[in-house]
Formats: sequence, structure tokens, C-alpha cells
Amino acid sequence: MKLYVNKTSPYARKLLVLLREKGQAGSRVEAVQTDPWTSPGDLLAANPASKVPALETDEGWSMGESWAIAEYLDEILPGPRLLPPAGPARWRELRLAALAQAMTDAAFSAAIEGRRPDGERSPGWVARQTAAVERTAAALEAQLELLTAGFGLGALSVGVALDYVAFRHPGVPWRDAAPGLAAWHSEVVRRPSFQATDPRG
Repeated sequence: MKLYVNKTSPYARKLLVLLREKGQAGSRVEAVQTDPWTSPGDLLAANPASKVPALETDEGWSMGESWAIAEYLDEILPGPRLLPPAGPARWRELRLAALAQAMTDAAFSAAIEGRRPDGERSPGWVARQTAAVERTAAALEAQLELLTAGFGLGALSVGVALDYVAFRHPGVPWRDAAPGLAAWHSEVVRRPSFQATDPRG
């Protein structure tokens, strides 16, 4: 299988961390670095939207969207299950993953807006997105016990989302309202799976 990724994409990083947590980095899944902004042909064949991540399976079909690929890889690859198949534990992981997705989407949108040419940027839009990041961090702080219950897909996704905010938006003061979450994040990024996929390296 081929997994099309970009080093700085938080969506792709989630899957790279997942593969390492399952002990499957470099096994059945080949990570292919690509630049989605140039719309290369191999990426377009896997995902016509020219977005990463995109998975090309051994059977010849493809899939986009990190949440869908994560569930697929978690189910078919050996290693510990990061998303339980059913029951309350599954909903706990999905609740956390959904909050992480919201934070990632807001942070990514703000970062992309910041790349627009002078005169086309919307400071109000960036402020709206960074406010969403701060509110989501506060919501996660209030549910910290869910994060510390174990390291599944939910905690993994939250860790990647927070580290993307730290990477792209170091000035956003989310830690002020979420000191427990900040302490948790500082521990999570020490995991080998996070160290090996750090976009700053």
C-alpha cells in the first residue's frame, strides 16, 4: 500500500503516528512524500481533490480523508487496536477524535489564510479560527480524564492537533485556559511515534 503524505500536514501526521503506535511503520504501508499544492499525477490518481493523506491499497482502490484511512488501517494491520470496534470505549475515542478534528481544521484554516497575499487576508477569519482552537482546548481540559484513560485514536488525534497548533500558531494562548492539557501534551510529544514524525525536524 502507498500512503501519500506531506511532512507538515497534521492530517497525514496522524496516520504516520498511528502506524508507529501499531508497530507497522515501513511494513505494508509505504509513506510517499508529495506536495499536494502542485497536484502531482500519482496523488490525483489516489485522490482527485489533491489532498493528503491519500491511501492507495494493494487491491487497487484508493481512499482519502484521515479519519477514514485511520479506521481502515487500524482494522486491517497487526498491532494494538487504537479504535475499539464497538461499545462505550469506541465512543470515547471518537468523541476525542472529533474534538481533535475540529481543532485541526480551525488551525489549518488559519494557517492557510495567513498565506494569502496582502490585501486578501481576513484578520477576522483568522481570529475566529484561533478562538475555536482556544475553546476546543478548554473543552478538552474539562474532559482530561478521557485523555488519560489510555492512548487510543482519540488521544493520538488530540496530541497531533495540539502539536500542529504549537507548530503553526505558537502565539495562540491555549495553554492559559488548559494547563492540564498543556502538561499532557508535553508528555505525549516525547513518545517515539511523535518524535519520529515531528514536522520541525
